[in-house]
Amino acid sequence: MGITTACTIMPHIPTVKHREGFTLIELMVAIAVFGVISTAIYATYHNQQRIYLAQEKVVEMQQNLRAAMFFIERDLRMIGYDPTERSGAVSAPGMIANIAELRFAYDENGDGLIQNNEYVRYALKRMTGSGIEEDGIAGTTRCCLARETGMGSQASGLQPVAENIDALEFVYHFADGSTATQCATISDFENVRSIDVSILARTGSFISGYRDAKKYYPASNPEKSETGTVWGPFNDGYQRRLLIANIKCRNMGL
Repeated sequence: MGITTACTIMPHIPTVKHREGFTLIELMVAIAVFGVISTAIYATYHNQQRIYLAQEKVVEMQQNLRAAMFFIERDLRMIGYDPTERSGAVSAPGMIANIAELRFAYDENGDGLIQNNEYVRYALKRMTGSGIEEDGIAGTTRCCLARETGMGSQASGLQPVAENIDALEFVYHFADGSTATQCATISDFENVRSIDVSILARTGSFISGYRDAKKYYPASNPEKSETGTVWGPFNDGYQRRLLIANIKCRNMGL
């Protein structure tokens, strides 16, 4: 007779895994780190944007300055142009040769006569109104380099060639080696052989974080003497560039 053994089968109880989440401290740390990184990224972007805008303003100013000098050089090389040697362009009436204003004639069509439309004039003009800065210094007034063709009833009026010009200077070199910032007589003008042109340009608006504490020395002050002509320091937020060129008057003294 067999012996029967009772066996109790226990039911299977599934194991419940413990799922852990982020703690409040971990979330706060993550948010703080994200905030620091975001701030750094924004600061970098903002700084790059500021540098880019500043460079754009400087490039625009430099192009403006080069364009101004290009026009002046092209025109001043034509002073006294007289292919027939009959027009008397060098001593034509109405000539002006001052420190910041220059008007001259040339026989453009080569007919041996100087007409009123064969004059060119440069000056530092105020942007508002028709006045010019006779001393060549804009000061607090916004000025431009302006060009006029013709004289009298055929004068075009001074038209802007380059804006945001803070200073303009002409220095006249004579045949005997002397220099002056003015030709008082026609005879003086006839003896001009070359002209130094100094143009000081500035950006159209302030550069963030910049202060112009420089001194600028035009052609009349090659030794950079403090007793000579000095432009600045302006102590403002504009960036500036000074461009000086010596232009040979190839038609003078022939």
